[in-house]
Formats: sequence, structure tokens, C-alpha cells
Amino acid sequence: MHALDLFVVLYRRNPEASETLSTLSRIDFAQLGIDVEVHIWDNARQQPAPPAPGFLPFPWRYGSSPENESLAKVYNMLVRQSSRPYVVIFDQDSSVDTAFFRALTTSIDADKAEVFTPLIQHGNTTISPGCLKWIKGAALARVRDRAILPRNFTAMMSGMCISRALLTRMGPRPFDERLRLYGVDTRFCRDIARLGSRAWLTGARLVHDSALRSTTDPDAVLQRQIWLWQSWVHVFDRNLLEKLAIRGYVVWKAWRVSAQAHARGRFLQVVAEVFR
Repeated sequence: MHALDLFVVLYRRNPEASETLSTLSRIDFAQLGIDVEVHIWDNARQQPAPPAPGFLPFPWRYGSSPENESLAKVYNMLVRQSSRPYVVIFDQDSSVDTAFFRALTTSIDADKAEVFTPLIQHGNTTISPGCLKWIKGAALARVRDRAILPRNFTAMMSGMCISRALLTRMGPRPFDERLRLYGVDTRFCRDIARLGSRAWLTGARLVHDSALRSTTDPDAVLQRQIWLWQSWVHVFDRNLLEKLAIRGYVVWKAWRVSAQAHARGRFLQVVAEVFR
């Protein structure tokens, strides 16, 4: 039997309103030969709202905080509180089915990697996994199911499965706690590549709502871009050349965005916020 700890991070959302938890609640894990425990963390929740009795037909733990805790800190805390040999991380609005877990357990049984990731799509576009070309992200030239990913791969965290052995090898804080929201996944992928760990594309598919791609309010878009750029400064910091390159790249990106109509004249303010 496979044993998995599932992490689901909510943002001021009742468990019953989470697409992830709702779809998980309909899966018969015993029939799949999987022992699971779901660890739910409710971020920025003023009053705790644990799942209603009978909603989740498997063991679960619930925690909450009135603060908008750093995503990396939440992941590290949940890693310390869990014990099963594999951890699977989900966001709050992924639609998960039995095919996802069949593909995952088949991949684990193949024993070819320590990290397992699905293909993630936003609309008709594949947005994960991708690859890094120095300090820039790019689409993979070819995405082939059930294959080892290149060492320079990067992938979104939702749906990613990580072996406990690898997390232990990475130390007490496998996720970089300087990162609050964006960049946690990219930094993690870079760190495991440096350790020589391998990642496997399982053949499972998830649909993901990307706020960077779907938000239409100009001010909200700009704020999310600033958060993204702030993360890059910590994601790409291994040597002096990398540090200089990412700062130059961020300044160029900020100038391009600030030149647009909705942000005209805000270049210095944007740069100051990115590097504050």
C-alpha cells in the first residue's frame, strides 16, 4: 500500500468551497491501495473553520492563522508535522481524480525519481513543467509523458509529489522561507537539481487557474508582477554574476511595464518596491 501526506493550503476559503478538497472527498483511496492523511492549512483566516463532520472520508488535520503566512513557511511546517514517505502538495482549486493518483503511484513504483510532477494547463496552454535558461523561464521543447525531466526543469508546486527521503536530505527547511508566494517552486526545483535529484513527469494532468494570466485589473496585475520580481532576487542568487544579471533583468522588466499607460511615470516607485 502507498502512503501519502496531502497538503492543501487555503486562503480564507471554507474547506467545502475548495475544489481540491471537494474532488479529493469523492476518491476511494482504499480501493486505490493508498493510505492518505490530508493536512489543511487555512491562511489569513480570522476564525478557524475546519471541515464539516463527514465531509472528508479519510484522516485529516486542520490548522489556521489570522496572518497571511509565507507559503514556504507553511510548507516547512507541514513537512515537520507529517510522517508518510511521500508528500503531495496542492493549491486550493485543483480538480483531482483517481487517474491522477493512479499515474502517481505507478510512477512511484517505477522507482526512477524522488520528485513526481503532473502536466498543468491553463486553458489550452501548458504552463508546467518548463525549463530555466539561466535566469529566464521557457517552455520545454518537448513534453513527453512518463519521462525523466531535464535537470534545468521548473514546475508549479500544485500536484507535485516529493519523497520524504529527499525532504530530509534537504534539511529542516527544504523550502526557502525568504519567499512568500511566488518563486517557492522555482527555487525548490533549482535546489533539488543541485542535489542531483531526478524528477519524473507522471502522465497525470491538472487544470490550474493562474492569477498572473487571468487577473484583468491593471493595479492588481502590477502588484502581482512586483511580488514575482521580488521573488526572483532570492531565486537567482547563487553567485555574483547571477545576482547582477537578475537585478538588471528586473529593472528592464519594470521599465517595460511602467511604460504602459496604466503605470506611466511609476518606474522609480516600482523599482523601489521591488528592492525594498
